[in-house]
Amino acid sequence: MKIKSITSIVILALVCNVVSAQSDQDAYRYSSNDIGTTARSMGSAGAFGSLGADISSVSINPAGIGLYRSNSFVLGFGMKNAKSSSQYLNNATKDNDFSLNMPNIGLVFNKTKYDGRSPAKSGWLNTNFAITFNRVNDFNKVVNYSGLNPQSSMLEYFAERVNGIPASQLGATDDELTYGYKDVETMAWESYLIDTVSDRQYVANLDPLDRNLNQRNTISSSGGMNEIGFTLSSNYENKFYLGGGIQLTTVRYKETNRYSEEDKSNNFNNWNIWQLTQNLTTSGLGVSGNMGLIYRAAKNLRMGASIKTPTVFSLTDKYNDELSAQYDDGGSLNLKSVDGTYDYKVLTPMKTTLSACYLFGKNGFISTDVEFSDYSSMRLKPYVNAFETANDLIRSKYSNTVNIRVGGEYVKDMFRFRAGVAHYQSPLFNVTDNNLSKLYLTGGMGIHDKNWALDFALVQKRTLEIRQPYTLESKDVSYSKNNLTQNSIVITLSSRF
Repeated sequence: MKIKSITSIVILALVCNVVSAQSDQDAYRYSSNDIGTTARSMGSAGAFGSLGADISSVSINPAGIGLYRSNSFVLGFGMKNAKSSSQYLNNATKDNDFSLNMPNIGLVFNKTKYDGRSPAKSGWLNTNFAITFNRVNDFNKVVNYSGLNPQSSMLEYFAERVNGIPASQLGATDDELTYGYKDVETMAWESYLIDTVSDRQYVANLDPLDRNLNQRNTISSSGGMNEIGFTLSSNYENKFYLGGGIQLTTVRYKETNRYSEEDKSNNFNNWNIWQLTQNLTTSGLGVSGNMGLIYRAAKNLRMGASIKTPTVFSLTDKYNDELSAQYDDGGSLNLKSVDGTYDYKVLTPMKTTLSACYLFGKNGFISTDVEFSDYSSMRLKPYVNAFETANDLIRSKYSNTVNIRVGGEYVKDMFRFRAGVAHYQSPLFNVTDNNLSKLYLTGGMGIHDKNWALDFALVQKRTLEIRQPYTLESKDVSYSKNNLTQNSIVITLSSRF
């Protein structure tokens, strides 16, 4: 099946629609997490569901906190370089972004049961409580694509959206002229970028015979999701480890979407260049819970299972649009919308993880996690008409995923050497070219002493995003292929006390 025939299904998650409405994009953005948080876990591709004794266990399997044998303090530092390579209309474009972050900080308090002066050997041997801060998603990146398009224009999208509306209703009101516009289509009308051909019928203000539009779209985003966890875990005779916790997830997302068209034709009676800039800031808080167990099936074999409940996010969007135009006669116009604010909720999918780990005595381990999640269960709330349409789209467009993480560690004296790979399936029901899938390649090393450890990790994340700047009912619209590569360095210091 050619990609153009499934555009409405595959690409809509990343269509840069010129509307300030909440959509399935928001639901997916806050439903997807990265691998691991500490340098130790990230160096092994985040495959820590049954290994434990690492604060990243809070997000995967809280039973892993029960494997700590003492109080512990963990602090991390990270840096990321996000690169994009885009293909649009036979034109290649590259861009990059750099950011610093704190990927983790945590405290684990250990309470060991004693028989007299010696640690107990039967019953519940210890109970651990952890307070953790983990960065579970990072939004810092830049996507930049451009090309010469003789076939279509975003102005046609504006015209299609207002077909059927009387021109008297499309024009700006006195309040809009004073305080700002309510929608982009009115701004396009007032800027003479769209025009009428008959009553309630509109077209783009383009030369019908000579169309050469240099289109450019730059989307820059920043922010992340940080998870604050409160976890309780217990150890039964070094055989069963049970754990559960509550997570509070903060969201901070900022996006600037800048789209422009420059008229390269020989037409000298309309506009020369116009640009639409959309600004969005999202903030909020989510609540979730999880529980898990780890079973020591043999001396060197551990098996784990965990469930993380859906996260309920309460979010606030703040947004505005700016439209500017320069005309062939030398004039110009700059319009701005009113600042919009909207409160809503996002429900993410439940996640189930099965894990296994084999330890080679004190010489290292190999571990794997298999994570299951159904992205078609994502929801936007409250159930108003617009959200019902978006939720229907989510049901038909998204599907189940199976994410696999595999990692290992080799121990040589006080040194640790790690490597791993993780593959996250695309959440889309119909997918082309692995759109939205993720591949992680990881490595790292550590120095471990009796009471402290210093770990390093290198992580490369590869993602393909297929984007369209707009969609049209009347014709197919070109899309861009954006190969995103994110290189991360993480350093984690941990100590026992």
